[in-house]
Amino acid sequence: MTPQHTPALRLAFLCIGLWLTGCATAPPPLPDSPWLQRSQQLGALDDWSATGKIAVRNGEQSESASLSWEQQQSDTTVQLSGPLGLQATELRSDGHTLAVSQGESVRRFDLSTPDVMAQETGWDLPLAALPHWLKGIPAPTPPPDVLDIADDLLQTLQQAGWRIHYERYQQVGVYFLPTRLTLERGATRAKVIIQHWRAGREP
Repeated sequence: MTPQHTPALRLAFLCIGLWLTGCATAPPPLPDSPWLQRSQQLGALDDWSATGKIAVRNGEQSESASLSWEQQQSDTTVQLSGPLGLQATELRSDGHTLAVSQGESVRRFDLSTPDVMAQETGWDLPLAALPHWLKGIPAPTPPPDVLDIADDLLQTLQQAGWRIHYERYQQVGVYFLPTRLTLERGATRAKVIIQHWRAGREP
């Protein structure tokens, strides 16, 4: 029997499924190029935040929310909120455990359980690395199947069964970071629009 959850919690779990591999080392180097230097630079960026919107469709099910993501090394804080009375949801993780808060309700999960997503939501979502994908670089593992680079920026990435298409970038300090990307696998499609980036410690 598939567990029943609120729209905010379902969307939160989708974000969890996309993010769980967290901040690890960069993928194996590509031939020396400006792209290699840029990907290594972004791989070392572990203090950042992003705000924007996320919309997810899984078959007939569709959710959307405002997104606030803060990353400090392996510590992640994600806040989701949306229209039409969507209950605000906060996710906190140290890379090993996860706490999901909605109002006074807090649920905790052990991220070492590989099928925690399917158990809790009924959705078979990958344990991929959204912090890397959001920055415009591949996750550490598995090796990418498709890596399409133009003008030293990642345009299309296929990894772990997911296809990520980057539509727009902007310069943030010394970094070029995505502001619009789409993630697809099977019946699941997620669109992320980032309206504001903070990259590194601001003075």
